[in-house]
Amino acid sequence: MKSPLEAPEKQIAEETSAKPEKPADAVIDTSKMAKGQREALELAEAARDPLDDRGSFASNLFIGRYDFDRIYPYPAQSAEDRAAGEDFLQKLESYLRDHVDPDEIDRTGEIPPENFKGLAEIGAFGIKVPKKYGGLGLSQCNYGRAAVLLGSWDGNVAALVSAHQSIGVAQPLLLFGTEEQKQKYLPRVAGGEISAFALTERHAGSDPATMSLRAEPTSDGSEFILNGEKLWCTNGVKAGVLVVMARTPPKLVGRKERKQITAFIVDVDTPGLEITYRCRFMGLRALYNAVVKFTDVRVPRENIISKEGAGLKVALTTLNTGRLTLPAACVGLSKRLLEISRKWAGERIQWGVPIGQHAAIAGKIAEMAGNVFAMEAMTFLTSSLLDRKAGDLRIETAMCKMWATETTWRIADDAMQVRGGRGYETAQSLAGRGEAPIAVERFLRDCRVNIIFEGSSEIMRLFIAREALDPHLKVGGAIFNTQLPIPDRAKAVFSSGKFYAGWYPRQWSCGLCGAHEQTARARFVPRHGTVRAETGS
Repeated sequence: MKSPLEAPEKQIAEETSAKPEKPADAVIDTSKMAKGQREALELAEAARDPLDDRGSFASNLFIGRYDFDRIYPYPAQSAEDRAAGEDFLQKLESYLRDHVDPDEIDRTGEIPPENFKGLAEIGAFGIKVPKKYGGLGLSQCNYGRAAVLLGSWDGNVAALVSAHQSIGVAQPLLLFGTEEQKQKYLPRVAGGEISAFALTERHAGSDPATMSLRAEPTSDGSEFILNGEKLWCTNGVKAGVLVVMARTPPKLVGRKERKQITAFIVDVDTPGLEITYRCRFMGLRALYNAVVKFTDVRVPRENIISKEGAGLKVALTTLNTGRLTLPAACVGLSKRLLEISRKWAGERIQWGVPIGQHAAIAGKIAEMAGNVFAMEAMTFLTSSLLDRKAGDLRIETAMCKMWATETTWRIADDAMQVRGGRGYETAQSLAGRGEAPIAVERFLRDCRVNIIFEGSSEIMRLFIAREALDPHLKVGGAIFNTQLPIPDRAKAVFSSGKFYAGWYPRQWSCGLCGAHEQTARARFVPRHGTVRAETGS
């Protein structure tokens, strides 16, 4: 019997004589694409790593392998690890309750300076940074628990803390930084110096091939000179240090020029760097989102993260982990909205009974509760697997991000419907006429951007599809690749036919019956909050 840790690549090698081509453009035919489309795809493919040799539960689903041993029993956070985070989480919860006024932050569009100081004092800006660099050294699960608290309280503070260490300086350096870089920058960001991630431009968002910020090496190669502009740099207004993605001179690959993106650490006080504008939004009104202008900004070569040309890989890998913070925050917000809806449904009397006893409202609340449970289960399942280094989890994290953000938006919409006019009314107005200031309209405004943040839902669907189809592209993609010689394409027809002749019938065989039986027995009971449910006997 094959090991449940077997990766798609290895299975294909065993089950077919097809030998997948190494170059990215041999998997996807770009010959009939427009120049811009071809360059964008080739740049993205060049930055993409093959799935880890061990694969993952989600990646193997797309080749018909149901590795329930990876997730059953539910990989709950260990008691020791949970205890390691308790002191900080209690401090964070108390601090949020006693010192952070989310309605005032929303009204003024500012997080008070004392909140920055207070959060730094309890270690909120260095949750996963190792202790030797001045951080708390906590796990992904404990970081997720902190994100649940932050998300349940205020989206602005959650975005500040998350952008600072999930995609800001800390995470890229933990993954790719040199020891010298870690010693120089991690104590600064763990101690409360805010960091930010500068990728987006006016004409470059999810497509980095259109990036215009350039980094040209000096004649002796010791420095790079940056010129251009970045848009929507979250935390940029308050940041002391940035991770900046810039175009460096192209390199030749197979006699063709290939664009290069490089990641740099840039201090905000470097001459020539200006914060020229603070952007304002429908929700998250205290988001410190900046336009950053670079005019002959000189950055030493030693500030490159990883190596020249590896910037897109740095960004993608950082986001693969950083994306988990957003669904955890969504869990916190959704639980808060569920609590509000349940309470109101029990208090509001219409037609002689509480509205929660009417099927229309009861159905909404039941669906909200089920989705909150599922959201929490999948987010902390993935967090736990990440802590255990259980394979390449890029598909799992993308699924968590996409589904949790979309589901939270629906929950916020349903919570407003349950609250009715009081849901649409601002907390300040409710308080002004003597009712409890329950800010459902603020929650709705604040959570809308989550479907756009860190990869829109449309991009997440493309990302998941690309990764899920990868083993199948390696088997049969050559058939449709007009860049390959006819004999190679003909050979791919036979080798892929051999593979699918065995593979497809197995998807309808008793293997699936066993998978269904195992699913029915599984009990997934996460212990990260108050919403719990069980299936099976």
